[in-house]
Amino acid sequence: MESLWISIKTMPKMHRFQEWWKRLARAHPVLSNIGILATGTAAGQAVAIIISVFTARLFSAQAFGEFALFTSITGIFAVIATLRYDVAIVLPDDDDDARQLARLATRSNIAVSLVACVLAFACKPLVIDMWGSRALATWLPLVGLTVFCTAQVAIWQYWYNRKREYGIIALNRFETVTGSTGGQLLFGLAKMQSFLGLVLGNLVGLVWAFFNLGRHTSQLREAPSSQAHTITDVARRYKNMPLLNLPNALVDAVRTNGIQMLIGTIALDSLGQFNLAWRVVQAPIALLNGAIAQVFLERLARTPRGHLQHLVRMVIKRAFLIGLAPFFVLWLLAPWLLPFVFGHQWVEAGQITRALVPWLAVNLITSPIASVFVVTFKQHWILIHAIIFTVIPLAWLALSPLSLLPTIQVLSFLMAGMLLVLVVLADFAAKSYDRGAAEAEA
Repeated sequence: MESLWISIKTMPKMHRFQEWWKRLARAHPVLSNIGILATGTAAGQAVAIIISVFTARLFSAQAFGEFALFTSITGIFAVIATLRYDVAIVLPDDDDDARQLARLATRSNIAVSLVACVLAFACKPLVIDMWGSRALATWLPLVGLTVFCTAQVAIWQYWYNRKREYGIIALNRFETVTGSTGGQLLFGLAKMQSFLGLVLGNLVGLVWAFFNLGRHTSQLREAPSSQAHTITDVARRYKNMPLLNLPNALVDAVRTNGIQMLIGTIALDSLGQFNLAWRVVQAPIALLNGAIAQVFLERLARTPRGHLQHLVRMVIKRAFLIGLAPFFVLWLLAPWLLPFVFGHQWVEAGQITRALVPWLAVNLITSPIASVFVVTFKQHWILIHAIIFTVIPLAWLALSPLSLLPTIQVLSFLMAGMLLVLVVLADFAAKSYDRGAAEAEA
């Protein structure tokens, strides 16, 4: 009876909260959409971190190092898979053009995934020579299936982004993260405590998310009208995606994944330590960045000239305020927190996490505004920056005379400085775009 009375008393409060949230969503739709995506992200990452507490004790640092190499190779092919036509799905005014872009991206995905599988078979001796892992070389052909599922889910998510169905995207991200980490835990408990167990567990989550999201894409699969542009037409219209946006994204992928590949040539155990630090800290940040970036890509694409710089500066300011306190706490506690949570064998990972804080903190600011260069047709700016942004860290890792930890600390400061340059470039791109509107009116 007492519990019933408590429930009755709390009902008006819940109703007031729902009404407050509805008013907030109407007044600030962008923040509301970010909140939806971030909620799915946070829930998935919370489950993933809890599961990682157990998998970090079930799998060795070397197994995580081998898995990091596998995901690095997958990451490079996943960027190539759609030729970046998936990103353009949110841009056309007409849904039929968006559907044609999705079909084009899917065909490209199938071709690239098959090529990745064939290359994995052919490069087995090279993989053994470079990283000394026969297990990685043997099971690397699974990269084809991993790339296909990853890229196809991204294609469908951009369609739902176009439709502003952010709840579906949030649920899919939750399923992907929890399915992958949960699958790895199951294989670990089944005594497959090796690189193969990590790969198969990851595939469980990807395939699960793939089929669950694919079941809801009937609207995307509708046949285009007789007046619709052909696939060849949309490929030509959005040719800047493979010609300018793809090289930039590929350079970013080579940089991010090349860092892990170079660390892996030192020792797989060291890469395992780095990978745990990276996954624990960067993975939730990357998904939060993805939530903000996807929402603002649609907003940026619809923002009229004359108002873009104001929006960009607003995003920069809010991202800075959001990240300031959490990153300070992370820097303060990481060396103690990671070994306490994941086990004494991960002491080095805690030190690496602290070293990564400057880089990741600035990355939270730059990730959502990267789409500015697409909207303002300044992809060549970010491409030039990305090339420099790749050459410098990879050269430092290859030539550094320091041990691993101070090398990563210097790397973090280098990356943070170069990302701040990107913030300035984004502001200039938005200003140039707005100036075009003023000149046209004059």
